[in-house]
Amino acid sequence: MRKASMLRMAAAGAIALAFSPAFTSCSQNVKITAPHYALVYGIAAYQYKPLTYTVDDALGMVTALTGGGWDPANIREKADAAVTKAQIKSDILSLANVSSDSTVLIYYSGHGSYADATWVTLYPTYSGPYIVPYDAVGIYGLDSTTAPNLVSPAELESWLAQLGTKNIILILDSCFSGGFADPGSAIDSSPPDYSAMPSYSAFAAAMANFGGLLAANASASGGKTPIVLSAAGSKESSYDGTSAMAHGVFTYYLLQAATSGDADGDGFVTITEAYDYTAKWVKTWDQTLTTQDNLSEVWPFLPHLSGGVGDLVLFTK
Repeated sequence: MRKASMLRMAAAGAIALAFSPAFTSCSQNVKITAPHYALVYGIAAYQYKPLTYTVDDALGMVTALTGGGWDPANIREKADAAVTKAQIKSDILSLANVSSDSTVLIYYSGHGSYADATWVTLYPTYSGPYIVPYDAVGIYGLDSTTAPNLVSPAELESWLAQLGTKNIILILDSCFSGGFADPGSAIDSSPPDYSAMPSYSAFAAAMANFGGLLAANASASGGKTPIVLSAAGSKESSYDGTSAMAHGVFTYYLLQAATSGDADGDGFVTITEAYDYTAKWVKTWDQTLTTQDNLSEVWPFLPHLSGGVGDLVLFTK
């Protein structure tokens, strides 16, 4: 199952979530900063269109971070009904006074959605991609009472801007999550819609852009544009995974990167190394899987990496 699709009118008059079937890196300007703080969210028990493995994604990320050098005392994990818009905002703002050399990571696995033409016609103030907290969905999906609880890129950016550090990592395993990178101050490694291109040309474009991103990371010196590692592009879906994986597809391979993604053997897995490992394996899965665990068809998607600051260490080995 996809982790959400566009917004559409439901028969009951609500706005419903629609669904349909989902380089060798080099480390430059690596920053090993301390302390590290992580906010980890997973939502499966939505009142409408629940998901299967998203809470497992969050728990797996906590385990990977703890095993990868992060202090368990600085990791907060919340699931399902506890993941409201107000709670996400409160959690982020609670880190406003962290030291300038700190690293803050926000991980989210759950529904993402996109305000399509039908939604915008009814509610003109909504547009683009959104994170869908638990309280943004009622029993009939999204409607005018729950929609204010969606989280837009602009809102999330405004919360992150209040942090005391520019070392910010945002990892999103949700549909349309590539739309949470600021196109004005970040380089995106992948095309916004991988499905619209032949796989060989799309991945070639990603590899070319990846080199540009590394160069930009190596020379970056300021700003609070986070490094964004997203499961899919601004026009793509992500997938809730299979029973064999017991995780979303993107997170399944990202968690493997914690132990297998150290491309240069220096004992650290940076964000760019984690992207490199994850993107290659998602691409392989995407090309080879045709039918598994009731997935009769697979639509192409490719993880995205974008950002305006230098590379950061995600895991130590």
